[in-house]
Amino acid sequence: MSQDDRQRKESERLQLALDAAELVPWENDLLAGGLRIFAELGYSEEEAAALLGEPLSLVHPDDVGEMTAALSRHLSGVSAHYRCEFRLRDHSGAWVWYANHGKIVEGDGAAPARRLVGVAFNIDERKQVEARLHEQQRLLAESEARHRELLRNLHTGIVAHAPDSSILYSNPRASTLLGVSEAQMRGMVARDGAWCFVDEESRRMEVGDYPAVRVIRTHQPVEGLVVGVRQGVDKDIVWLLVNAFPVFDNDGNIKQVIVNFDDISARKLAEEKIHHLAFYDPLTGLPNRRLLMDRLQAALAASARTHQFGAVLFLDLDNFKAINDVLGHAAGDMLLVEVAARIGACLREVDMVARIGGDEFVVLIGDIAVDPEEASQRTAHIAEKIRFAVAMPYWLKSSEQRTSPSIGISLFSGHRSEADTVLRQADMAMYRAKDAGRNTMRFFSAAMQQAVESRAALEADLRSAVSGRQLCLYYQIQVDAAQRIVGAEALVRWLHPRKGLVAPGRFIPIAEESALILEIGGWVLETACAQLARWQEDPALRQLTLAVNVSARQFRQADFVDMLRAMLERHRFEVSRLKLELTESMVLSDVTDVVVKMKALRGLGLVLSMDDFGTGYSSLAYLKKLPLDQLKIDQSFVCDVTSDAADAGMVKTILDLARNFSLEAIAEGVETEGQLAFLKKHGCGVYQGFLFGRPVPLDVFEALTRATFRGV
Repeated sequence: MSQDDRQRKESERLQLALDAAELVPWENDLLAGGLRIFAELGYSEEEAAALLGEPLSLVHPDDVGEMTAALSRHLSGVSAHYRCEFRLRDHSGAWVWYANHGKIVEGDGAAPARRLVGVAFNIDERKQVEARLHEQQRLLAESEARHRELLRNLHTGIVAHAPDSSILYSNPRASTLLGVSEAQMRGMVARDGAWCFVDEESRRMEVGDYPAVRVIRTHQPVEGLVVGVRQGVDKDIVWLLVNAFPVFDNDGNIKQVIVNFDDISARKLAEEKIHHLAFYDPLTGLPNRRLLMDRLQAALAASARTHQFGAVLFLDLDNFKAINDVLGHAAGDMLLVEVAARIGACLREVDMVARIGGDEFVVLIGDIAVDPEEASQRTAHIAEKIRFAVAMPYWLKSSEQRTSPSIGISLFSGHRSEADTVLRQADMAMYRAKDAGRNTMRFFSAAMQQAVESRAALEADLRSAVSGRQLCLYYQIQVDAAQRIVGAEALVRWLHPRKGLVAPGRFIPIAEESALILEIGGWVLETACAQLARWQEDPALRQLTLAVNVSARQFRQADFVDMLRAMLERHRFEVSRLKLELTESMVLSDVTDVVVKMKALRGLGLVLSMDDFGTGYSSLAYLKKLPLDQLKIDQSFVCDVTSDAADAGMVKTILDLARNFSLEAIAEGVETEGQLAFLKKHGCGVYQGFLFGRPVPLDVFEALTRATFRGV
């Protein structure tokens, strides 16, 4: 093959390679490959031929200068190659990106001594990809900036940890809550012992229990953990609600741990305040009845294990009412505080004294002796010591005053006693001490058992009360702020064939302690549903609501919801007119199960009210979970709301809670205009009590409501 043939073949192969790479070669003229490029741009051969004379007319005006500058840099030796990217206008008027790559080469004798050669190629697709990528990067940068700004201004603390627990990022709020500067935060690790975290009991947490460390160790999230932070020796604990969760990479390894936390110090303080009000007497600081019963139950259990006798001393002050009436409530309060101190001074640290009523105190003593006789003697000695101390003179309002205690004593042994029984026995013994002339003590005796037997007889009569149609409902009106009747509470009454009207306080506790409450409670609900169905047909009564108390035992029935559903199907009325009142102790006994059942009741359309609110301890976390519609303020707080700062504070706190949780509030036991004015002032909208009417039979209640409806 001749030299010319080889060169031709080589030239053909080179052209094939250029075609395959979609490259257009040129020499000296930057658009020498124009015919092919023009064809790519959609121009006809005639149009392309015309354009060859003025190829720069297709170049985007903004790119002409750069093409010239790039060529100048190469020709002057500033750049080793000529490289330029530019846009050409296609036949439709759109701009398409191309690139020119070239270089000056030396001649070989046949060609000019120096010439510029290169290739042109379409880079439009690449440019579009770059443009999209640039836009994505811009949007990502903007999003990241927004998120960083959001994190910086969040009221929630955010900390991101690396797998070794070192801090990768923290926002300013985190620094504030943890008491560490942002600069210091960047150099710290979660495992650093310098952190001073405490648990809910204010005990220092182990490093391994720190939220981020726990997540790193277990690979499991931490949710709703309450952690306290001590920012300094003289500073209050900052309480945080902490959530921490892992972020995994594609291999399942922890990439980061994100911790977020909010300041709940104010909520914690409110909970502690409610807790103290719920378990302690605000005047004397002594435990109240609820805490006493908890401790007594524990003492009974301990007595069953150790076989040691314990004792309950029930004290009632003699002549207290006279002192209170003559010297005023302030002096009476001073006396109660001093009595509490004197009783406490007579006891061991392990013993307990509680105030359970106006002038009633209960002393709980454990581990006295195994022998009952010895236990009696030791208890009598302690009771006499208390009696003597309390009977000493008091200096009140510049005058000497005297009171004395009547003390009832009940010994207990855990394996055969119940807390309520022991307290009742001590109460009965106290009344025997009163009858004996006061300022003395009496032990619960066999003679007192007669009262217990009478109670048993009453229980036997109660068993036939439902079937014998001896029960009926009385209705106590409930009014709104304009004193319009909006409903009633249905209260069960017992018309005994021989004893007449038996007070609820006598038979309801008996029913509660036996299965009778289930039968009675079912009858009350059935009767209430039937009554609401009848009211539905009466224009004067159809708007009334009817509240019914539900006992804990009744509520815990497995078929309680089904039973109610069947009643509602039997008696057609607007279901939201029936209101079920549940007690705090019932609701908090098993929150998870109770919430499920409450939601089912709400699903039927019923209204749910928490009765006697404030007498127990409802944490805010639990209150938030409960599907409630109403809080009912207990009459024990309403009674002295105009004269007792603690009761007034409790009522205001409950009303604030009701507002915060969007719940209606109703106050029971309203007896005076002063109480009503206080409740109205602080946002209570519904009221019940003797000020508006006592519980009355159905016909009286309906007549009163109809008269009000007609404007009589």
